[in-house]
Amino acid sequence: MLGGNFKGMGSNERSIIYYEKGIQMKAEKLDRVLVAVKDLEASAQFFSDLLGLTFDEVHEDPSQNVKYIRTPLGFELIQSTTPDGAVARFIEKRGEGLYGVIFKTSDMQSSIKDLEAKGLKCVGNPVTGGLEEAYFHPKDSKGVMIALCDYDEMHGATMAEIKGK
Repeated sequence: MLGGNFKGMGSNERSIIYYEKGIQMKAEKLDRVLVAVKDLEASAQFFSDLLGLTFDEVHEDPSQNVKYIRTPLGFELIQSTTPDGAVARFIEKRGEGLYGVIFKTSDMQSSIKDLEAKGLKCVGNPVTGGLEEAYFHPKDSKGVMIALCDYDEMHGATMAEIKGK
């Protein structure tokens, strides 16, 4: 069911419209919140001191021109590694701050088609290891980049065994 109030239309009517169009994308959960920053290490220290957050190690994705660091809660700081990268352009235009939200889905290709049918433009669909993501242009979603991700879930104990901790 679609949230919010559409003037003159009840929630059941909105749901029927989307159902009839075959648009059934469903986010399973909020996976991560991305915050664009100029200095990854200084920002991680700031949020760690401010909120008591513990960050994983720094990762770099040369294909996206970014490096990033995450918390187990899904709070992710992202920094451009090039002056002309998407994150650098975002910061130049808007300053540091909320860059995007990533939602988990279990059917990536159907979800991409559904969001495109709703007017969002997919601007990237990278696969890294067992993680597939799809990014949608922020101009189509109130200035916030919406992204989807799909991966096999693992229990925390399994992850700890894999990492050797």
